Amino acid sequence: MLLLSVLVGCIDSNVSKVHHAHAFRPGDTAVTSTDSGSGDTDTDTDTDTDTDTDTDTDTDTDTSPPPDTGDASATLVGIDVSSYDPGIDWASVAASGVSFAFTKATEGTYYTSSEFSNQYEGAYYAGIIRGAYHFANPSDSDGATQADFFVDNGGGWSADGLTFPGVLDIEYNPYGSTCYDLSKSQMATWVADFDAEYVARTGRHAIVYSTANWWDDCVGSGNFGETMPLWVANYGVSSPSIPGEWSSWMFWQYTDAASVSGISGGVDGSYYKGDIDDLRTFATSG
Repeated sequence: MLLLSVLVGCIDSNVSKVHHAHAFRPGDTAVTSTDSGSGDTDTDTDTDTDTDTDTDTDTDTDTSPPPDTGDASATLVGIDVSSYDPGIDWASVAASGVSFAFTKATEGTYYTSSEFSNQYEGAYYAGIIRGAYHFANPSDSDGATQADFFVDNGGGWSADGLTFPGVLDIEYNPYGSTCYDLSKSQMATWVADFDAEYVARTGRHAIVYSTANWWDDCVGSGNFGETMPLWVANYGVSSPSIPGEWSSWMFWQYTDAASVSGISGGVDGSYYKGDIDDLRTFATSG
């Protein structure tokens, strides 16, 4: 989900290609945005002048698990989107069989997505279970400060059955050293501070999005697997590698090239391990 660009066929089985949509893009403008997490109060005044040059008009839908997923329970398919994915037809996305969607809300303490309101509310009103994600930049500020920025700008949670707790997207640094110049213990403290503040603000633990290699190299262990659900990224494999402190994944991002009706071009695709009742229960109460 970052600026790393490696062909899927060349990816090491333990290393995910992380999508560039997750990092702040040069030219994006910080904005003022407020959202209670219910999808009804977000206002967005972004003056983002970036343009998306993708002219792919492919409207085929490829949302069924391939035969080699290695896990028969991974039957629900979802997507994640950002300002790289404007003008989504959410009714078509819902009709294609997509069950859930994550959309980028914030990064560090300096960016909110110009498309967040449209995407977050669009998914909600199409009946798709939606969630917001925050791209962490530990070099920018401490974990608690970024959790507050996230919640204040759309990353909250509500027990409406259609809203996930927010996602802490923490992974390869697109701006400098891989681990943001932090030791494992410092990074573990950063993550713990983010989650503690998120729990204090919302009553739910954040979901962690990461890769096995990055997490094991930069965080190590901190008992996060006991409380924070895992959304792991790993492409080109039949079963994903997961960080050492989790026993299983909840969401698995398996591609950045899913073809979904209502979205131009390829989009990040993920599986959920469970059925729709399990997914709704998780969204509602954990």
